[in-house]
Order: sequence, then structure tokens, then C-alpha cells
Amino acid sequence: MANENNLKPFKKGKSGNPGGRPKWKQITEMLKNPENQEKLAEVVNVVYERALEGDMRAVEFIADRLEGRVATRLSVEKPSDEPIKVFDIEGLDFDERPTAAIPDNITDDSSDS
Repeated sequence: MANENNLKPFKKGKSGNPGGRPKWKQITEMLKNPENQEKLAEVVNVVYERALEGDMRAVEFIADRLEGRVATRLSVEKPSDEPIKVFDIEGLDFDERPTAAIPDNITDDSSDS
């Protein structure tokens, strides 16, 4: 049955994982083991062969491991109240918005009724 004690398993200010994330990497350590060098060579050969066959995921995998991943850069600009220009019509400047002119000979017929 639920009560307040088991809904809050950790005391305030105390981490549920005080040691943090493990500092070592299991796969890396496994592959460094001399007994696994043949398996590691097989994996490398399979990925290499797939890259040669045109598998772009394999090419990307190899490039990421050899050259490092390409950094993703984002640019943030200050917000603006200016409208976004989506397309450009030749001969029409952005500030010259088309307007409709009302002809002088049109009269208001609503007053005749």
C-alpha cells in the first residue's frame, strides 16, 4: 500500500546515486582484453567491407571513430518584429506593399434603399 515514505524514496538533499555514473566503459574495457582481439578485428573488417560496398552508415561510423564527430553548431538570433521574407518578386521591394485604389466614380448605394 502506498504511503508517504515509499513515494519519496530518497531523503531531501541525498542523491539516489551517490557514486554517480561509472567512470569506466564496459565495452571499451572488454575490447581491450587480449582474448577479444580476434573478435574486434572481425568487427572492424565487417564495418570496413560494408563501407566499401557503399553503406553510408558504415562510412559515417568509421569517420566518426577516426576523425571525431562533427560539432553541431546552432546560431540564435534576437527575436525581431520584422516579417519573414519567404520569397522575392522581381521588381517589388519588400517595403512597397501593393495597395488597392478605390475609383472616384463609385458611390455608396446603401443610402438609396
